Amino acid sequence: MNGEINPAIGAMLKNARDWLTHEHSLFRTLDLEPMLIGKGKATFAVDLPKDFAGAGGAIHGGLLTIVMDSIFGLCVFTALDKLKPIATINLRSDYLADATPGERVICSADCTKILDEVAFVTGKVTAINSGLLLASGSGAFMVGTRGISKVSRL
Repeated sequence: MNGEINPAIGAMLKNARDWLTHEHSLFRTLDLEPMLIGKGKATFAVDLPKDFAGAGGAIHGGLLTIVMDSIFGLCVFTALDKLKPIATINLRSDYLADATPGERVICSADCTKILDEVAFVTGKVTAINSGLLLASGSGAFMVGTRGISKVSRL
């Protein structure tokens, strides 16, 4: 990887950021704020609204998974040399501490390797005020997916 983002991918990321922060109802609610977008790196600040608290009072882990999957995917785009579609193959999420409703967190991601048509990402979610590590994760993303097949594979 060289140190710069392809300008076409940079423009796509700007459009994606604008769409996520202004048009997408979930991410608009989370007040998604880009803090760092670099080659193979992405860091965003996110609110954890009280509406996403589970029965025990903490933020439901599913919200952290959605945030990680989305930021990890954006991170893959920053590492590509040319714009290609991607899809999550798998995502591992480890919840290490309860996230407090109303808290603001940082989700950071690093694309550690692209091997053939698979990108590998690691990252974490950390509470801004306390610095507490709330979740860590890793994922694999298919690069260059072709979309829905028009023929049966059976």
